[in-house]
Amino acid sequence: MRKLSVSDLVKELDGVVVREGSLSVVKSVVTRVKKVKPGCLYFCLDSKAPAVQETEQLPACVMITSRPKRLPSLRGDITVIQVKKTREAYHHFLAWYRRLLSTPHLAITGSYGKTTTKEMVKYLLTENHHVKATKGNYNLFRSNAGVLTRMNENTDFGIFEFGVGKKGHLEKCVRCFSPFSVLITGIGTDHIERYGSQHLYAEEKAKLLKGAGVDQPIFLNSECDHSKRFARSLPPGQIIWFGTGEQADYRGSHIKYTDEGMTFTLTHAEKKYEAFVPAFGLHMVRNALGAIAAAHTFGVDIETLLQRLRTFPPLKRHLEITNGLNGSTLIDDSWNSNSGSIEAALAVLQEKSRGKNSVAVLGQINELGPEEIQEHKKIGRLIYNNQPGRLITIGERAAVMAREAVKCGMRARHVYMCGTPERALELIQKFADDQTVCLIKTSMRDSYGHFIRVLKDET
Repeated sequence: MRKLSVSDLVKELDGVVVREGSLSVVKSVVTRVKKVKPGCLYFCLDSKAPAVQETEQLPACVMITSRPKRLPSLRGDITVIQVKKTREAYHHFLAWYRRLLSTPHLAITGSYGKTTTKEMVKYLLTENHHVKATKGNYNLFRSNAGVLTRMNENTDFGIFEFGVGKKGHLEKCVRCFSPFSVLITGIGTDHIERYGSQHLYAEEKAKLLKGAGVDQPIFLNSECDHSKRFARSLPPGQIIWFGTGEQADYRGSHIKYTDEGMTFTLTHAEKKYEAFVPAFGLHMVRNALGAIAAAHTFGVDIETLLQRLRTFPPLKRHLEITNGLNGSTLIDDSWNSNSGSIEAALAVLQEKSRGKNSVAVLGQINELGPEEIQEHKKIGRLIYNNQPGRLITIGERAAVMAREAVKCGMRARHVYMCGTPERALELIQKFADDQTVCLIKTSMRDSYGHFIRVLKDET
């Protein structure tokens, strides 16, 4: 974080100094008492007032609170600034700090591919730039706030990944982190239980667009129907399309599988480039196209980006191909699960198992609410269309997929509905050999850690 004067903080937060210490500047920000370090700005957001022993051991810092009387007796070099509401003051601080930075920011959201696309953009930019970005898939408010407050004068780019979390989350992100460019990977079926319908879920995602100023580019997937609808209310000159459709400004074509990843032709501004991404699936090409569009718009030439993309390290548990049981090949896509990512994973399984036996192991999808049965039936039809050699489902809700696949025409003797991961593991151990490719498609929200480790023969 860049250094901030305490006097400016008091003025900006409309606060009152009720206890004065010696600090005139702060150099970092935290919201938990256990994270307080010397020279730190501490917003007292802890769910409970800090314990006496915690405050007695605090180093020199500046504390922001709306209830200084609830704090135990303070000792040491601590400045206390009283504000009307601590959380509102914290949000105001973030918005103010964002305005102090001239750094270009990119905000990424979508139902699928958020983390991969964010990691690709970060990777493409970090070779010659100082980039701060959301870590892993920690895409809720607290994590992104930490990204913002770690930026300083030396930061060249900031990259945020925003999940919807709950209603109002993205509106809060717009207030605290904008202005930024926006990239929407695509809108699929997810979190319906929280929002009541697919349409309302899509509208919640679209709220992030309000954070893009008139001079900020908006990157949209040319194959996403929801994105096309969003575009109708946006200035055409602000939109940059990526994808495989003809309208895409960054278009991928002639897409092919290789032993190491995907090759494709990139067309931009009437020029063609041969490209490669070391990951599998058409959706990975789309992710790469979105990342290229953003990084190129930020000023990196395309040839440099494509050379860098060739060495992009694949993410763990995102269609990660490893050795499995009994010499089999394992495709581990156990990070998250929705209908869009299942369709993509089944396509990869179909391609990677040519000439071999294929097994698709699928868990249930969470947070579908009233759409649960229909969405699982839809996936059953996707399974039938991609025709894995064997299908194993885990859990009663996932069994709906299996029944629908059989109803569509998949051979019942090749379909297994398991109540537990242990039963599924018994079947995989029976089927797996060096001529088998096995896809594991579950969600990190379910407890399959031991199951995956056994399949990778790590125990």
